[in-house]
Parts: sequence; C-alpha cells; structure tokens
Amino acid sequence: MEITESLLLIISLITMVVVMFASIIPFLPGPIFVWGIGLAAAFLTSFSRITPLATVLMTLLMIAGSTTPYWLPFTGIKSDGMSCLATVGSIIGGLLGTFLIPIPILGTIIGTVGGALLVEFLHIGETQRAIRAGRVAFKMYLVGLLVDFAFSLSIILVFVISAWSTG
Repeated sequence: MEITESLLLIISLITMVVVMFASIIPFLPGPIFVWGIGLAAAFLTSFSRITPLATVLMTLLMIAGSTTPYWLPFTGIKSDGMSCLATVGSIIGGLLGTFLIPIPILGTIIGTVGGALLVEFLHIGETQRAIRAGRVAFKMYLVGLLVDFAFSLSIILVFVISAWSTG
C-alpha cells in the first residue's frame, strides 16, 4: 500500500505543477484546480499523508487565491485609466489572443492589451487614454498571473510539506 500511496502523491504533485503552469491560460483558475488535486489526494490517502490541517491551509490559500478580484484592489492595484468597457475589451481580447495567436502567453498579452486599447479608443476617441488603458490592462494581467501563480505554489508547498512530514 505504501508504494501505491507514494505513487499517488507523486502523480498528484506532478499534476499540480502542470496545472500551476497551465494557469497562465486566461480563465483557468489555477488555485482551484491545484487545491482540487491536493484535496483528492488527501481523500484517497484517508488524510494520512495530507493531514486535515494541511487540507484546511490549502483550502484557505485556495479561497484567497480565487478571490483576488475582490481584495487585490485594496493592496493598491487599481484599474486607473481603464473604463469598464475597456476591461471587458481586455477580457475578450485576451481570450481571442489566446486562441488566435498560437504563441503561449504572448497571444494572451497582445489580445488583452489590444482589446483594452481598441475598446477604449472606440469608446472615448482619445489616443492617450487608450494607451493608458492598454498599460493598465497589461499590468493587471501580469499582477493577476503572479498572484495566481503564488497561491498555487503555496498550495503545492503545503501539500509537499504535509506529504513529506507524514511519510
């Protein structure tokens, strides 16, 4: 049973790392998927290797990582210079860029910035405001990506520490 349990934990860890890196794809909630894999491993090992305390910590990290749009603005990250329409344009542009420009990350960034620029320019008609919206969209994309990555990595670290300390 020990070999099977260890194999399960190794497969879970590899899958968690792959999902963490795949979360650069827009709308792929890395912390939720990483947490789900860790929780499944905890259940499958009857919480013997991934302890209840580790599960609670992973859950708290997942909640914090999944609610960044609500608390991140309080840290000083704001969408100054970008209208609501430009925000929608950046989301749609990011999705289109991801699928139409088949260069990982670059297509998403081009689409995100391009969508914000285009919509803001069409809405307001001022080049400077459109450029500012594009800069803000770029900054927000990078910050969101880094925050998702950090929370996913934190969940993985809790998983590894629990699996290692109970082995």
